[in-house]
Amino acid sequence: MPHIIVEYSATMKLDMPELLNQLHVALAQQDTIKIKAIKTRAIPVHDVIIGDGRWSDKMVHIALKLLPGRDDALKRTMAQELHDVTKLFVQDDSISITVEVIELHEASYIK
Repeated sequence: MPHIIVEYSATMKLDMPELLNQLHVALAQQDTIKIKAIKTRAIPVHDVIIGDGRWSDKMVHIALKLLPGRDDALKRTMAQELHDVTKLFVQDDSISITVEVIELHEASYIK
């Protein structure tokens, strides 16, 4: 059931299918994750402003959505792994890469 959602500047030249595949596989290797349950997708963003607008208009933001029950250390490990994989594809340090882990509300999540 984990969801990996990658928002990225549409102007970036990325091998998005391969990045998504690598993120999917990396998450599947983490404790408590079953690969059959992961849903991974990307959303290009056409309008981006970062900070004061002078730094960069390019970014990658990954939201990892999980049901509750994992401790903070495991969530941090998952986020770091997704960040590290993304850095392999985005090797320009001026491009903002961020990852957040979001706990879904279990009572209202329906699948």
